[in-house]
Amino acid sequence: MRQAFEQEAKQSKKPRLLVTAAVAAGISTIQSGYEIPLLSQYLDYIHVMTYDFHGTWEGYTGENSPLYKYPTDTGSNASLNVDYAMNYWKDNRAPAEKLLVGFPTYGHIFILSNPSNHGIGAPTSGAGPAGPYTRESGTWAYYEIYTFLKNGATQEWDDPQKVPYAYQGNVWVGYDNVKSFDIKAQWLKSNQFGGAMVWAIDLDDFTGAFCNQGKFPLISTLKKARGLQSASCTAPAQPPTTAAPSGNGSGSSGSGGSSGGSGFCADKVNGLYPVANNRNAFWHCVNGVTYQQNCPAGLVFDTSCDCCNQT
Repeated sequence: MRQAFEQEAKQSKKPRLLVTAAVAAGISTIQSGYEIPLLSQYLDYIHVMTYDFHGTWEGYTGENSPLYKYPTDTGSNASLNVDYAMNYWKDNRAPAEKLLVGFPTYGHIFILSNPSNHGIGAPTSGAGPAGPYTRESGTWAYYEIYTFLKNGATQEWDDPQKVPYAYQGNVWVGYDNVKSFDIKAQWLKSNQFGGAMVWAIDLDDFTGAFCNQGKFPLISTLKKARGLQSASCTAPAQPPTTAAPSGNGSGSSGSGGSSGGSGFCADKVNGLYPVANNRNAFWHCVNGVTYQQNCPAGLVFDTSCDCCNQT
């Protein structure tokens, strides 16, 4: 593939296409699946998936993407952190300038076996409930986690691992926030790694409506720390707002919307609701605030899936 790209570049007189790969951060997978020196010769960038170190499959609480190991981590658990994984790749002859650190914009949700035991390593009985938007048990987007915090969850800072976690009742979530993103970004620079990659753009607060931290607060923190903020870029006067998920794969971007005004959501739980006499529009209720939004052209709001669908 690399040779084909080089040949194409010569013929087209354009820059060569890059060859990259997203690779594992788990040591056993790395050892059994990659010839690191050989792989590094052909790849321009190596995106290390430094997340999912812990999850609901383990039976106890753990951080999704800890920077460092927890003091009680021993054996193979001592390798389940960003610092260990990235340095393992580097120490096994992957050039640091080709290595990109993975930053997650989501967290893993657990059900605590005993709500009074809610620290790192507390026993769990399974995956937490699906989020109202991402709809996958055991995983919440950053904006869903922030709603959990605004609804009264207790947030703790896990200082040994430089990431937060939060709990309320028997629900527990380990995740990243603006503070942990900034700490990891500074660590990345001090270790002279090539850069960062994010999973995933749409799991950050892309509308800015949930967290009151602006649009894309996590990714913006990362870009600022990396010196990638462009002074020439300005936000649009009327930023686009979230549309309902598309049910037919034809896109999820709405045609914008407005907030306040109608008061429709004053007594409603968070969620999406149809607008009377306008099948293309829907109400988006966020903590009592009303946002009127529209489906993409040619689609209508479908209450059976709370999504934009074909007529």
